[in-house]
Amino acid sequence: MTLQDIADDAGVTPALVNRYFVSKRALFELVAQSHVEEVQPLTEVDTFASDLMAYWQDVDRRSPALALIRSIDLDGGKLLMHELERRMLGPWRQFLAGEPEAEAKIRLLESLTLGLGLFGIGALLGEDEGLSSEALAAMERRLALMIEACLGD
Repeated sequence: MTLQDIADDAGVTPALVNRYFVSKRALFELVAQSHVEEVQPLTEVDTFASDLMAYWQDVDRRSPALALIRSIDLDGGKLLMHELERRMLGPWRQFLAGEPEAEAKIRLLESLTLGLGLFGIGALLGEDEGLSSEALAAMERRLALMIEACLGD
């Protein structure tokens, strides 16, 4: 997407976008940082699994996260890692503070969370329309079991 495309969508000129945001990258960072949803606490595993499935299935809710994934080429993943730490990994570290093997659990949860949406649901390549409601329900049940296994000792 070009700066002209962004300006056209907003109904302004590219010069006005540059005036307020300096660059397309600065605008991207602002949008990415302000619109990615916080990850819900891990207190209830079934609810967490259900919320995670719903998040990745909703095109509007997941699009800022996909933009962060696609931004890896821009800065070597610094913005993505910053947002993951702020919105997901940091809260999980607090939740799991003092737990045995907390960092291993967090890495597995991170892998499950991102892998589910990007590849399991197919959000990264826009392949998610082919999943039946039965398949999605089975994925949600199994995801809850996997999260339980990650949190267990």
